[in-house]
Amino acid sequence: MKLVIRTVIFHLFCIILFAYLYLYLSDHFAFSFNTNKQSKDFLDYFLLSTTIQSGIGYTDLYPISNYSKIIVIIQQFLIIMTHIITIYVFTL
Repeated sequence: MKLVIRTVIFHLFCIILFAYLYLYLSDHFAFSFNTNKQSKDFLDYFLLSTTIQSGIGYTDLYPISNYSKIIVIIQQFLIIMTHIITIYVFTL
């Protein structure tokens, strides 16, 4: 049970950390064409981070520079490695 709680806390920490990283790099993200929203706030980046962390990765916000793409790729690799490690630990 402790492993499950640690995993949930780790995921929440990653979501919040990457949401703040995306907010910091806000100039490197853009909205898709089907939205009328012009300004981005923390909730938009929190949504982006949550969908990436959950494995869906689909929002109206997307990276447009190499810096933001690298950060998104790092979060995606981190979630893949977390799943692999969790599956390995539960199958021991």
